[in-house]
Amino acid sequence: MTTKTWMKSSILALAVLLSACSGNVQETEKKEASKKTAEPAEVADQKEEPAEEPAASIEEEGIYIGQIDNNSIEVEASGDTLVLRLSDEVRDTVANLEDGSKVSIVYKKNENDQWILEKITAADSGTGEPAASQTLKYTVNGITVEKEAALTESEQDYYFYKIDDFEFTAEEPRKDLMFATEFAETFVRIEPLSEDASIEDLKKWANDELAAVGEVKEVNGVETAGPAFESTQLFITASKDSFKKYIVIQELESGDKVKYTINLPQHKKTAEWEQAIWAMLSTLNMR
Repeated sequence: MTTKTWMKSSILALAVLLSACSGNVQETEKKEASKKTAEPAEVADQKEEPAEEPAASIEEEGIYIGQIDNNSIEVEASGDTLVLRLSDEVRDTVANLEDGSKVSIVYKKNENDQWILEKITAADSGTGEPAASQTLKYTVNGITVEKEAALTESEQDYYFYKIDDFEFTAEEPRKDLMFATEFAETFVRIEPLSEDASIEDLKKWANDELAAVGEVKEVNGVETAGPAFESTQLFITASKDSFKKYIVIQELESGDKVKYTINLPQHKKTAEWEQAIWAMLSTLNMR
């Protein structure tokens, strides 16, 4: 091969090589451009995904079977046995339910796929008459107490469930008295209020009455006495030395209002009796 011929061959080979490299670069640039164009679309697709809607609450009636443990209960509803975890708002209500009673429940599923009980109330038994007895449950110094309570009726067209530790009697016109059998100075005066009663006047008189005992304090009804006292017009207390007194105006589900005056002198059973009083008053209903 001559020198001229060799040089021509070399130049031709170099041209072919440069052309191939140029093609590869262009192809790579096209792929990169295509990838960059696709990425925003993927991000856009992700942004367009709808947010998960919160689970809707379910409301129905059923039969309360009982507690499985401190955190869950069983209710038979719509042919199934539901296991429902308790929210803090329903614990006291559940504690006062009798196994086998008819209930209305509101519940929903949480993010952990668990059924959470939001509300539970005793439903009408269908007979139009309250049961003859009911088991009351309440907590004293961290210990759960269960006591059988008997249906107790007033001539003022209301009823409630009373444990044997207390007596009940009419006291004055439109007032009844419930007192501890062992220590009568521990008592509750129950006074159903008329429709035309002035709540503002009653509040003023109640504050004046408690001011004679000590500093008057307004307290949270639910935290002190349980969920039955969520709707209160007044919930105040005063104490001095070994004596405590409450005055409460509760609005029942029926819309009727009842005033309670609760005397709690010091006694070895004061803590237990106070919780028993709240449990009994929580069952009070008008006829």
